[in-house]
Amino acid sequence: MPGMLFGALDVLRTAAGVARLQRPDADSGLSWSVIGPSGRALALPGLGLEPARRRRRTEDGNALVVVPGLLARNAPHLGEIVSGASQALRLLERHAQAGGWIAAGATGIALPAELGLLDGGRMGAPWTVQSWMVKRYPRCDFSASEPMSLHQRVFGCVAPALQTEFTLRVLGHLHDPDLAQACSRMLLYQAERQQLTPELVSQRWLSRTADSPVYRAMRWLQANIEAPYRLALVAQAAAVSERTLLRHFRQVSGMSPLEYLHKLRVERAKTLLEVTLHGSQAVAEACGYTDAAAFRRLFQRATGMSMSSYRTRFALRSQRRFWRVEDMARPAGGT
Repeated sequence: MPGMLFGALDVLRTAAGVARLQRPDADSGLSWSVIGPSGRALALPGLGLEPARRRRRTEDGNALVVVPGLLARNAPHLGEIVSGASQALRLLERHAQAGGWIAAGATGIALPAELGLLDGGRMGAPWTVQSWMVKRYPRCDFSASEPMSLHQRVFGCVAPALQTEFTLRVLGHLHDPDLAQACSRMLLYQAERQQLTPELVSQRWLSRTADSPVYRAMRWLQANIEAPYRLALVAQAAAVSERTLLRHFRQVSGMSPLEYLHKLRVERAKTLLEVTLHGSQAVAEACGYTDAAAFRRLFQRATGMSMSSYRTRFALRSQRRFWRVEDMARPAGGT
């Protein structure tokens, strides 16, 4: 049942996104990859499900292996699938021996049961194969009526339709309960919020979020590249104090407003050097400098080369002495 894997990945991707929103400067601590029975990562091009960061080894004690339901026609067919899943069983066995966690959904619970990982535990099992599982794995009690169970380091869920809620519960248990709760509000149906939100929208308590001070400052700097730099003017455009702007700007961009302006000016100069024939004085003036020598020093520091060297290497038009000559008709008889 590959849909169960996609459901788990949806939860993990949502959790990573929420974690970035809440703590932009911190690592979410979440990574994932879809693997086959051999443990090798599977390529899923076009689905947007590429591995997040480096894939952790399945032998890592902090790792979780999610086992989806097995597509079986009936209980005997499930037995055939389990008996033929030697690679997957070896993978799970090594993972369990290393102290890793397993989350098995629906009929996938048969794999950890086959390894004896559920012996002595009380777990739920899909009602359609419960009788077969009781007979095949007599050391486990499958009478639990709860849809989700936990025995030692194995989570179990009886229904594929509960995969999102199941993954959220596992996420809260192993990683971050607060993050799991925040994600549940986004991924699970919230009847009360669904009823309350239209009223909040109509009363304009919920509206478009105002632009951040850093965004407003950046837009102002982009629109006023040629103007002399005045921190007070930038802070006024951002509607915050100078001190607040400096702190927030560095937190968000890793640089000061002036450093950001220098970056904009250098990029403008690059464009002019590439596609125009303006001299260094004109380029400097277009970038807010009356002193061409001072701007040349800034450009050199930023790019590691002089303005003339940059134009020689990256110009996208002919030099002035060749300008439009190539458009003139060749002399008669020329080759």
